[in-house]
Order: sequence, then structure tokens, then C-alpha cells
Amino acid sequence: MTYPTDTDSAVPRLIVTFSVLVSLAGITMGFRFYCKHRYAKQLGVDDLLLGFSYLILLSGAIFTATAISRGFGQHIWNIELLQDAITSARIVFSGGFFVFLGIAVAKASICLTLYNIARKKWQRWSLVFVAVSVLITKLLSGIFIFVSCTPVQKRWNPMIKGTCWDINVLCRYWSFSGAWSAVTDLALVVLPWSIIWHLQVKKTEKILLGIVLSLGLLTGIVAAIKTTYIKGSDLENDFTYAAADLVVWESAELGVAIIAISIPFGRLAVQHYFKKKRAHSAGNTASCVSGTRGTRLATSESTMVRMDGNETDDDVPLARRQTNPKANDAVRPGTVSMEQFSLEQFLREAPEMPGTWRESGGIMLTRELSVGRHRRNVSDEELGFRAWSPPPPSNV
Repeated sequence: MTYPTDTDSAVPRLIVTFSVLVSLAGITMGFRFYCKHRYAKQLGVDDLLLGFSYLILLSGAIFTATAISRGFGQHIWNIELLQDAITSARIVFSGGFFVFLGIAVAKASICLTLYNIARKKWQRWSLVFVAVSVLITKLLSGIFIFVSCTPVQKRWNPMIKGTCWDINVLCRYWSFSGAWSAVTDLALVVLPWSIIWHLQVKKTEKILLGIVLSLGLLTGIVAAIKTTYIKGSDLENDFTYAAADLVVWESAELGVAIIAISIPFGRLAVQHYFKKKRAHSAGNTASCVSGTRGTRLATSESTMVRMDGNETDDDVPLARRQTNPKANDAVRPGTVSMEQFSLEQFLREAPEMPGTWRESGGIMLTRELSVGRHRRNVSDEELGFRAWSPPPPSNV
């Protein structure tokens, strides 16, 4: 085997990888939790699983930092003390078990999230199969670390007498586990499309949601790349250096999975922003049209009511009918148009309006009226106005 130069070190890429993964995964996961708590008003079991997988990623970063302090990331012949090399190997193997578990838990979180919106049995059973199969393969990947040698300490200390499995056997299973993880990631890209396509939302929103849910494809790509770094001979002869790339890509699979699961929930914040923006724009205008048949009010909620007491088939109680505000912009012949009139101003000045108002009836303000964005069915008395009609002509 041809060894790299003595100056080669995997420490910089280990530090950069974990710094980026822990930061981005933490930010996106925190944003997911905020959006679900702020807009969905609750956190679920899938969020708990995701939080647990992030704690494993964070623990993996701590394990790796401790191993680096004992020589991990350097060639074994550059480590001064043999005991440091043994200690770093023990830390890495122990941390590897939890990273395997973290990947399985993260995939379970994805499956549970999709399970909650899936409606067909085959979709739900497919998600259960993916979650269980990944959990089994990843757990075995971690368990084989400790059962492949007798005594177990021989796995990281070759000086101890005992027996171990051929390292190539272990590496072949790890390669299979990584390949299966990539296959399940591909399945988790296809399944969301079949699930969301039957949801009662706009087609554009379905496409956008499908795209963000397909970010799991990145996890599959990382899993596939990771398998190329599993080489038994390198791990056996120069573990402290050769295992560094394996640790990088194994942790990257976990970190990217957390990020890919968290990003779709940013959609809640985006929807709220545009909804609030549209509501603000609509709330800035109100239109009012008056005529001989009565008066119609169009508020920011696009509600309409006739206020003269002469209700027709076109009229319904306030706050129970939605109309198109644009349809009210056209002024019929014989009517008076008052664009951009506030509701409060209209109520105050209505009795003083000229023309046929006094003869045809109108409305009087009995108390302050505040029109908000939250709609519910209320009575005319509760709203604070009552029908007003001119007094009957006196008999002379």
C-alpha cells in the first residue's frame, strides 16, 4: 500500500464538516419547531424523533472533537503515543454506533411526517416498511462493531489477544447498509408526490410542496458517496486517517437528513407572510354604494348587507356573505358613489347626505363600530347599528 505524505491530515475537513452540519441542521430544525409551534400550534412525535437525531449529531461532533485531540484524522505513524491511537479508535467506534442510530431515527421522523398525511393503505405500509428496514440495517451496522471481535476491545486495540471477523466482511455489510439507505431515500422522494397529489390544495402548491419534500434525494446522494470510502484494507492499516472520510460522510448523511426534513415546514411561515400581506392590502380600502333602493357596504372582509330594511333576494345578513369587492366598484345609474370612504365616516355622515337619502331610509350610528379581520356570525344589534327610516309625513 502506498501511504500519503506525512503532512496529510483529515482534521481540517472534519472540523469544517461538523461545524457546518451542526449549525445548519440546528438552524433549520429550530425554524421547523418555531413554524409548527407558531402556526400549527403543536409539536408531534416526529419532531421529538428529529430532535433526538440532532442530539446524536451534536454528540457525534463532541466525540469526534475528543478523538481529534488524541490523534484522529492523522496517519497512525504520526501519532506519538500508541495509547492515543487506541483511545481515538475506541471513541470513533463508539460514536459510530450512535450515528448509525441517528440516521435510522431521522428516517423514521420523515416517514412519520408523511404517514400523518397519507390516506391510502399502501402508502402507509410502504412508509412503515422503509422506517423499519432502515432501523434494522442501521442498528446491525452499529451492533456488528462490537460483536465482530472477541473480546470487544480487540476491535480498537490490535495488541490484545483474540479473534475478529475479517474486516472486509464488516465493510461489505456497511456498503450494503449505505446502498439500502440510498434506495430508501429515493423511495422517500417518490412517495410524497403520490401522497400530496390527492390533497385539496392548489396545483402550484402541490408542486412546490413536492419539490421541498424531495430534498431527501440529497441524503441518498450522500449515502451513495459514503459507500465509496468503505475500504477494508485502509481501515485496517491506517484507521485513524482512513476512517476520517467515513466519519465525515456518515455524519453528513445524518445532518443532511435533518436539514431536508426541516426545510418543508418553512412553507408555513411563507404562507402566513403572503396571507398577511394580502390582508393588509385588502384592509386599506373599502367601498360604499348608495341608491334609491338602499345602501350597500363593502368592508375589508368583502361582506355586503342592505341597511334600509327592504331586504331582497340579493341581500344577506352582514358577515355571512362573501362578495367580490371588484364587482361593487361599478356604479349603477342613479346612484351616488363614495370610493375610499371609511365605514366609520360613512356611518357618521350618512344622515346628512343629500338627495333621496332622507326619503328612502338609511342607517344611524348607535355606538362605535370596529370592523376586524376575524369573521363570525353576529346580529345587527350586536354590531351596533339599527335600521332608520324618516318619520311619516304629518297630516296637515
